Amino acid sequence: MILEQKQTLLAYRCPHCGCVVTGLVGSFALNADMLRLKCECGNSEALVVKTHEGKIRITVPCLVCPKPHTYLVNTSLFFEKELFVLNCSLSGLDLCFIGGTEEVAEAIEASNAALIEMLGGDEAALENLKQINQEKDLTDPQVLEIVMFVIHDLAEAGEIECRCQHGGNYAVDIHDDCVVIQCTECGAEAKISTTSVGEANDFLGLEHLTLS
Repeated sequence: MILEQKQTLLAYRCPHCGCVVTGLVGSFALNADMLRLKCECGNSEALVVKTHEGKIRITVPCLVCPKPHTYLVNTSLFFEKELFVLNCSLSGLDLCFIGGTEEVAEAIEASNAALIEMLGGDEAALENLKQINQEKDLTDPQVLEIVMFVIHDLAEAGEIECRCQHGGNYAVDIHDDCVVIQCTECGAEAKISTTSVGEANDFLGLEHLTLS
């Protein structure tokens, strides 16, 4: 099976712990009801949704404002631009970085420098900020796309089952080593490993998925 895919890297800075949270977003992934990129501290998340008009709605937490900011961008801009940055209209701080891996990493470094300057040059205040670690943090995009393709295929065929009597609404969370699909109504979920092509190929033959 040959999967035609588009993918981009999305990163945001958690306002609670200061870590940079990153994740690859693929075109198949956006066929789910919602894609959530969560910080490991559990206190923040970025939401990515494909609208009925074919645009991408991105909601990210803010370093300054108490509520997250929501942006609407074209699909071509989301997947094809080498780098674009979403910022807070109040403070001007960069909140979300989208594009190629190298371009996003460079933009985050520049953002760190700007934050240090804002804090009066106190580098110690940013010592807990984590830079992108490609070897550790990023799931293999090929494996991720296979898993997301199967999830979308099962959902289209009505082969995802949860505790809801007439079916639920499903959200997808991408973690370092797995994808979690969860019903937003009853809370039932399933975790699918994305650590190897072999495991993804096993999942490829799945005909029915039960969330528990």
